[in-house]
Amino acid sequence: MEVPQVPQDQFAIHWPEPPHLKFKDGAATEEPCEIEFRSGSKESGHLLHFTGRDDYFIFKPHRGHTLHNERIVVKLANVKELRLTRLMAIAPAEESSVASNEPMLAPAEIQVYNVELTDGEITSGETAGYVRLPSGLFLYFQAPAHKLLRVMIPEDGVAYFQIGDPIGKLLVDENVVSEEQLKEAVEKQQQLRRLVLGDYLIEQGYIVAAQLEQALLYQKQKPSLRLGEALIEMGALSSEALQAALASQRSNRGRPLGQILVDMGVLDPETLTKVHAKKLGLPFVNLTGFKINPEALGLLPAATARRLMVLPLAVEDGALIVASAGQPDPGTMSELGLLARMRVVPVIASGGEIRAKQDEFYGDAVVHNEQIADPSSIRFAHTPAASLPLDRASISAIFESGKELDLIEEVGSDSERALIQVVNRMLTAALRGGELDVRIETEGTTRRTQIRFRQDRGRH
Repeated sequence: MEVPQVPQDQFAIHWPEPPHLKFKDGAATEEPCEIEFRSGSKESGHLLHFTGRDDYFIFKPHRGHTLHNERIVVKLANVKELRLTRLMAIAPAEESSVASNEPMLAPAEIQVYNVELTDGEITSGETAGYVRLPSGLFLYFQAPAHKLLRVMIPEDGVAYFQIGDPIGKLLVDENVVSEEQLKEAVEKQQQLRRLVLGDYLIEQGYIVAAQLEQALLYQKQKPSLRLGEALIEMGALSSEALQAALASQRSNRGRPLGQILVDMGVLDPETLTKVHAKKLGLPFVNLTGFKINPEALGLLPAATARRLMVLPLAVEDGALIVASAGQPDPGTMSELGLLARMRVVPVIASGGEIRAKQDEFYGDAVVHNEQIADPSSIRFAHTPAASLPLDRASISAIFESGKELDLIEEVGSDSERALIQVVNRMLTAALRGGELDVRIETEGTTRRTQIRFRQDRGRH
């Protein structure tokens, strides 16, 4: 493989912390580790460079190895498991004042996990949480004296994984639904998955049984036609109705079990959200009586909060507590952390309550007019500060002039992808109708990050 050009003085190890836990021990420049390769061989030594997002890491073999003095680039595609053997002391990620503020359902401390690898091997056990990044699945195993062992399974090696008990089992264990109700919901789910297009069209009232029979006969005369196409040629169904039916069918076939129970009327949405939070290992917050910290609200732009369907709640122990209707993906977490300029800790809340609180605190903030959180930290090269804030008109004007956008702040290499996402979204909102190419350059010791962008005119 092509060796990444990473100077040794820029080596760093960015290993994610588990949700709602933080490492008491500081970051190390080298981490003792064990590598199990897909070939079956194993190696031990020290991890020197790992971002958690790239498809490789840099490793130094143990002292007895003939290549001990070498810095070896290891491609994740060749790795079955990467294990850091230094045990990490842990503490809660946020102070108890957040939990005691108003009703909060604490997350499960230990979750059952099952991972099926692409080679067919199945591994299972208990984890103190998990994080999924583009590079892979991170698990955390309990060790004595409130310490954790850290393990990563590369993304290419994971065929399927489940963290926490199945939602049905959790609902029964919590006495939310009965076993009979769960059985009925499972049967409905299976019926939806088995439902073929013709049956679905009849069930949803698009056609009647006689039209289906006629279409099947017509289809026999023209075997190359699909059922939907036959119905359209016969005039029994419009093209628009077919596309709507297909989209609805795909949605229903993948309908989650919990939502089916809500549809049946045996489960309310808030209770389902609580159980999902427990499954994810995240706290559930009842926002109705939660006292939200105004300082936290000011750390994220209103438009960003609305677009990502999140709500900042409090700042505790140097971390921003953010409510989300579901588990935020790594990209969202990176973007929120970049904008807030601090670590972000997610909690789960009802989507309806999040929207209500957004309306209460943000009023009529409009998503498409979103501006960057701190315009004073951003300037266009050779452009006076009077051109700020960066609204759609000013971005368009500066873009047309072909000038460059500089971010005058310290940005580590681990934040670059999140930075690209933020800038890309901002420019996309301002310059609709063209593809954007964004490139980031970091200048030596000054750590000034320069973002260059251009618009692909050929796709207008």
